[in-house]
Amino acid sequence: MQKAISKYGLAAHLALLAVAPLFLFPFCDDLWTARTVIWLSLLALAWTVLEPSRRMDETLHDARFRVASSIARDPLFWFSLVLVLVAGIRWLNDGIGMSYDAEKAVWSLSGATFPFLPGCVDGSGYLPFASVVGVAVLMQAGRHALGKSARVCFLFVAALLAGIAAVVAGLACVFENPVALRYAACSTVDATYPGTAFGLCFMGSMVAIAGAFERKWNRAMPLLAIAVGGSAIGLYLFASDIVILAHAVAAVVVMVCALAYAHRRMGGLVVPKSLAFLLVAAVLPILFVMGVVPEGIKAQKLAIFFGEEGAQLFPDGVLALRSALSEVAEKVWKDKPWLGTGLGTFGFDIRFNAKEADWAMFASNQVGALNGWMQMLAERGITGVAFFVAPLLFLLWTYALRAFRAVADILSKSRHSFGALVFHPACALGPIALLVVAACGFYDHSFWRSETMMLTSAMLAMAGSAFPAPKKADKDSLTEK
Repeated sequence: MQKAISKYGLAAHLALLAVAPLFLFPFCDDLWTARTVIWLSLLALAWTVLEPSRRMDETLHDARFRVASSIARDPLFWFSLVLVLVAGIRWLNDGIGMSYDAEKAVWSLSGATFPFLPGCVDGSGYLPFASVVGVAVLMQAGRHALGKSARVCFLFVAALLAGIAAVVAGLACVFENPVALRYAACSTVDATYPGTAFGLCFMGSMVAIAGAFERKWNRAMPLLAIAVGGSAIGLYLFASDIVILAHAVAAVVVMVCALAYAHRRMGGLVVPKSLAFLLVAAVLPILFVMGVVPEGIKAQKLAIFFGEEGAQLFPDGVLALRSALSEVAEKVWKDKPWLGTGLGTFGFDIRFNAKEADWAMFASNQVGALNGWMQMLAERGITGVAFFVAPLLFLLWTYALRAFRAVADILSKSRHSFGALVFHPACALGPIALLVVAACGFYDHSFWRSETMMLTSAMLAMAGSAFPAPKKADKDSLTEK
């Protein structure tokens, strides 16, 4: 038991941090979710430095020193501190809201305490700040502290916890929890869906299947079935049809990569075994949807594929609504291109910038756009978008560099063996996850939800580290303890 905790304790703590908001969203507000993420981040940071994966014949002391030194030399770590500082300033620089001038009898949008700094509406900056802290910890752990087995364990535990959270949230819908029902409805009033994170965990479970067979985690297979089926339940319940389809296609691509890797490493019957395992894992979501999920929710989900009369992938008026909201966001951004109007202000921006004809399409409580990238520009400006994208570019640069080195090393030794270029499926998971989340961002703004940011950044960070080190550096590669 002590050996297992030592080997996989860090991965389990990181997974708990990444999916914690999925447990909390039906029951807790942003304040308590932010507090939870902050404390779990500090705990995961301690595990990252004190209990990292060890290399061959490496003592724990040496592993701690190596990880601490590599983090200190990582430019992304220092840039992450800047991101945390900016997010903290934005959280503290609140005060934006509706203001009424009694003399002129007009409403206006009041500015932040310091209008020349990033600001936010009261109460909207704490969770984004906590999320940035969590992202910083997960990126550094994924880049420097997780070995091969620990990466698989992270994906396994994250999917398992997400599956349990999905079942709990589904039962909350049965007992008419208003928050769970609101998210299950996938309203266009505020197009942000927890299902995006469940979809990421579902994709990660595809990699965990190959890892479990490779490491002969036979006793863990029932839990892995819950991870696969439970995360699929969460994707089905709490995402719109277009998001469900996008993640389903991405999961198929990841599964193909995982099966190719499993066949190359293990051969034999591992591919039919994996497919049979997926069929068994599908029993849980099918039974749960048929026997537990309320009929009203089932009638809204994937109706077009069940031949429901009048069902459409994009309901009537949604595309026109998306276009009108994007026009509002563009107008707001052009007025304040660098800093935007402030985090959480788009609901106010609609009131001041919508055309009279638009109100026939807008809900009276419309607060979000159907294009997350345009809403981000309106609220955060060019500076905010640059800060959001910059760490992803860091991770993509590392990914491309390590991929090039791995491919060049293999081809230099096996010029005619292109089958040797089948890498661990975690290498494919990161960019696929980023691609599908970014693409869905043109229809919703789930990509800046706390759990989505943490899972995406962790998967992309681990993807670069999953490439094999050059042969001359094998002695320095991360291995099991």
